[in-house]
Amino acid sequence: MSIKQSPKGVLIALIGALLITPDTLFMRLSEMDVWTMLFWRGMQMGLVLVFLTLCIQTYREHFNLIFSKTGIYIILSQGLGSITFTYGIVISSVTLILLCVATSPLFAAFFSHYLLKEKVKKSTIYASFFTIVGVSISLLDAHNAINAPQGNYLTGLVCGLFTAAALGLNFVLLRSKPKIPAIGATGFGGFLTGLIGILFVQKDNIFSGDLIAISISGLVILPFSFAALTYATRFTQAANVSLLMLLETILGPVWVWFFIRETPSLQMILGGLIVILTLMIYFIQPFKKKYHV
Repeated sequence: MSIKQSPKGVLIALIGALLITPDTLFMRLSEMDVWTMLFWRGMQMGLVLVFLTLCIQTYREHFNLIFSKTGIYIILSQGLGSITFTYGIVISSVTLILLCVATSPLFAAFFSHYLLKEKVKKSTIYASFFTIVGVSISLLDAHNAINAPQGNYLTGLVCGLFTAAALGLNFVLLRSKPKIPAIGATGFGGFLTGLIGILFVQKDNIFSGDLIAISISGLVILPFSFAALTYATRFTQAANVSLLMLLETILGPVWVWFFIRETPSLQMILGGLIVILTLMIYFIQPFKKKYHV
């Protein structure tokens, strides 16, 4: 079934994409350790999204689909992706992690091949190659980023790519079972993240850090940006949403630089430009062919 294109969809997606761009800034401002941050972000996002699902879903059987086999896979991938994203941000550069996360549509294409038997396009293979080059260039100079955590950047790279893979898998699973409420499944994924966080957090640390900063992220930025991006897919193609999501890759590091002076090196910026330009061409090319632009 084709989606009726509407400027409304692009506008809603733009709002969602812009809303999520300062997420990593508030993660930094919270000054929390990994497990404390996981607990607050997961539980807060879960509460809001599950509440929204209860308000939106009018049929009980639709809500029950969240706990089907595919729904559980969505919850697990969402939860694990949130864990690796949070861990990566805590130990590594925001720029490096967001560059990795931006590759999620490429992972989705490969998952579609294995799970939905869809053909992998040559453009996907080419885009994957150039994004690997761009991310590698950034990784090799990540230790020269200013005011970034001096953790293991290779581990940060793995976390970022795992997060991208989890997001790509989520996209494919939701597309395979469109009746599953995406917002609700993501909400329970948030609960899973919060539960894992509470298992490992030290009791003395649970109220440490800036609770206001993390609450802005967990109660506002994450749930409402995701809800907007998900709702937008009803009115515009997923490629449009993915293209607008690149705003987080561009603006996320800008927010962090402006407020706390976390500055990527010139080599990291060069690698980032390669990734962003590659993905923009990848998303725009199908429209050029369709409309003979």
